[in-house]
Amino acid sequence: MELQQFGRRMIELLPQLVRGFARYEHNYLSRGEITLPQLWALEQLNRSSCCMHELARLLGISRPAATGLIDRLLAQEMVRREDDPEDRRMVRVSITAKGRRVVKTIWEQKRRMIVDVFGRISPDDRAQYLATVEQVVRILGEKELLPPRHGAGKPA
Repeated sequence: MELQQFGRRMIELLPQLVRGFARYEHNYLSRGEITLPQLWALEQLNRSSCCMHELARLLGISRPAATGLIDRLLAQEMVRREDDPEDRRMVRVSITAKGRRVVKTIWEQKRRMIVDVFGRISPDDRAQYLATVEQVVRILGEKELLPPRHGAGKPA
């Protein structure tokens, strides 16, 4: 298949894929009660608490954006802010029991959906699909292929 034709077909199929997967779920993310970046923050905090500036860096967003994101999760009681005992100027963010339940529920629903959908595909096709997705993830992880962020790289 010609690359341009492949690109057009992928653009048509990806939204259908996302919508199709979303129909299997009923949780905070699929209902729009949290955003994908908020889920990413919860996942990070589920691994370990961290300072706001560290969370912003890990998520690849500005500190003000991280603050807004955490403020919305605080309002839903999924995270809490704590003073850092080592440095009073620092604020640590950690996940609450509710936040842990939300993350666990979302990932469990996603896992069940994947098992159901891919259970209808042959083991060889699943292996090929997984190998292709892993290759795409590796390519996307190559920093030199990433375009500069909006505003980055412009002369001052």
